[in-house]
Formats: sequence, structure tokens, C-alpha cells
Amino acid sequence: MAFLHPVFAVIFLFLLFCTLMEVYGTGEKKSWCVWIAGIMLVIVGGFRFFVGADYPIYNNLFHGFSTYISYQDVFDKAFFQDSKEQIEWIFVLLNKWIYDLGMPFYIVTFVMAVITVSLKLSTIYKNVAFPAMAILFYYMPVVFFEDFGQMRQGIGIAICVFSFRYIKSRNLPMFMLMMYLALGFHKTSIVFIPAYWIVKIPMNSYRIFLAIAISIILAPFEVYRLVGPFLENMAPQDIAGGYMYIDDAVYGQTLETGLTDIVKIFFILVIIIYDKEACEKVLYYEYMRNLGVFGFCLFYLLRMNSIFAVRLPGAYMFFATMFLIPNIMYAVKDEVKRVLYLGFTTYLIAMYFYFGKGSGQGGNFGPNYQNVLWLK
Repeated sequence: MAFLHPVFAVIFLFLLFCTLMEVYGTGEKKSWCVWIAGIMLVIVGGFRFFVGADYPIYNNLFHGFSTYISYQDVFDKAFFQDSKEQIEWIFVLLNKWIYDLGMPFYIVTFVMAVITVSLKLSTIYKNVAFPAMAILFYYMPVVFFEDFGQMRQGIGIAICVFSFRYIKSRNLPMFMLMMYLALGFHKTSIVFIPAYWIVKIPMNSYRIFLAIAISIILAPFEVYRLVGPFLENMAPQDIAGGYMYIDDAVYGQTLETGLTDIVKIFFILVIIIYDKEACEKVLYYEYMRNLGVFGFCLFYLLRMNSIFAVRLPGAYMFFATMFLIPNIMYAVKDEVKRVLYLGFTTYLIAMYFYFGKGSGQGGNFGPNYQNVLWLK
């Protein structure tokens, strides 16, 4: 039986231990859990060596940018001028700076890991009552696809998540600045711009159910084709096939019904049933809930196109899983809290082993995982 590299088991067990302290302990946040988890994720993700779906081509592009792209091309792209550069400008600029300073490619992956992990984990810690539980959801297996694979979209989502502080404070200029920076890493970030206004829509359990039910009913009719040209422009073209990494119904990457679909339905039921309790006990829960619910609606409306459904709702789905579920677990009564905890941790443990024998091997996260810190 195939397993992930032991370093990933250590991180998983550490996070599981931290969640036990949250649920069965005092319920207080442990900042040291977040710090240690963040440092470990930066090390295993930032210093990985030929690990992750898109790593080989990102590595090739790192050298190609400095050979074929000038700084003028980059800044033309930044100011929406005609440019021969097709990949987002901040990502290209970061690569060129590091290359021109004579540093190796793993500095690129390290810098990007620092940015994306710090933005996501700091926002989780500030807004989630059970941050370790949120990070465990993030870890298994989102981080492997999103941040250790599709790095540009991962950092775009991280900036969108970080922008939540400006959504809460209703600071539109700073929010739009964050969107500009996110677009500098991945163009699909534009889908998150409506988030600033979505959070103010009045919602309750009935409206949540109605919105998601309508989205599911409309899915087979492919209503997204009404804005087809816009979505086609936003559709991410994977930089590389790299490994056969994205062909698994369990991760919602195909049109088949899989474990992810079942889990999503369970998430939705939990969000609907315990909406009132969470709204009463968690500050700004209504904002997070609206973003998460919109993510589910967007997912189902785009369900007939696997690329759209997986990629475009990314930032919203981050709120749905990493923000809503842990906050609901905090808000409900102790007996319900422990039942939910048992159910979700059972799922995450199963996902750990399933990922380990499937896509984890394809992305070199298994026994062949290499890290520049211990390469011979």
C-alpha cells in the first residue's frame, strides 16, 4: 500500500493533536499550533524539489522568463497594455528578480509558500474559532493541489482570502488593491470581486437551501454559457500536464459523482441546520457564510464543466470549508460538537490515505518526495 512521505504524516498528526485540544480542551485558540503548522508547511512546500503537478514546467519557465521576457513586457502587462507576456505579471516579475539575483528556483517556491501560507493561516487565525481544525481541512488535501501544485492560483486565492479584512471594514479601495494584486498572480481572482457586495445579502437557512437547490437544478442546463466568452477568458490553462495529477472523481475533478459530492452535501446540511447558532456566536459569520454559500452555488452552476467548477469558485470554497465548518463546530453544543468532530476527522483520515495512494504518488509526495534541505 502506498503512503505519503513520513514528513506529511508528522504534520497531519500534529494538526490532529491540536484539534483535539480545541474540541476537548478549553476551546481557546493556540497561536503556537498555527505558527508551527505554518513553518512546517512552508518548509515542505517551499523547499520541495520536483514535487507537485506543475513543478517541472514552472522550473522551465523560471529560466525562460529571463531569456525571453523583458521588464518592459512585465510592466506593460501590469498596466493593461499590449504585451507578449501571457502569464500574470507579478508572478513573472518575482521569477525575474530571483533569477537576476542569481538564486535557484527553489527560492521562488519558498517565497510563494511563505506568502500563501502566511496570508491564509493568519486570516484563519483571526476569523476562525477553531483554527487548527481549519488548517487540517486546508492540509488535506487542498494545500497539495492549490499551493504545492497550481502555485499561481494558490497565491491568488490567498490574497482573496486575506482581503476579507477589508470586506469586514468596508474599505473598498484596499479591497480593490488586493484584487489587483491577486490578478497579478492568477486571472481567475476576478471572480472574487463581487464578494465585497455578496456578504451584505440577507440570508437564513431557508434562503441558503433555496439558493443551492436552484443552482443544482440549473446545473444540467449549463446556464454559464450565457456568459461563455467571459468564462472562457477566465478558464485557467494549466501550465503543464506535469504528472497525471488531475483525473480523480474523489477530488471533484471529473463529472462523475464521487466522495467530494457526498461530503459537499453533508457540509451544506450542517451549514443550513446550524446557521442560527453560528450567527449568534461567531463574529462576522454571516459574511463568511454568504461567501461560502455563493461558492457552493457557483460550483453547482458550473458543475457540467469540470475545469470551471473546480477552479473558478476556489476562493469562495475556501471560506465554505476552512471558515464555516470549524466555526460551526465551535458554536454548537458540546455533544453535537463531538459528533461533528468525529465525523469530519474520520473523513480527513480516510482522505489522507486515499490521497496517499492516488494523486499523492503522482505528484511525488510519496516515499520519493525530495526536499532541497536534505538532498544528498
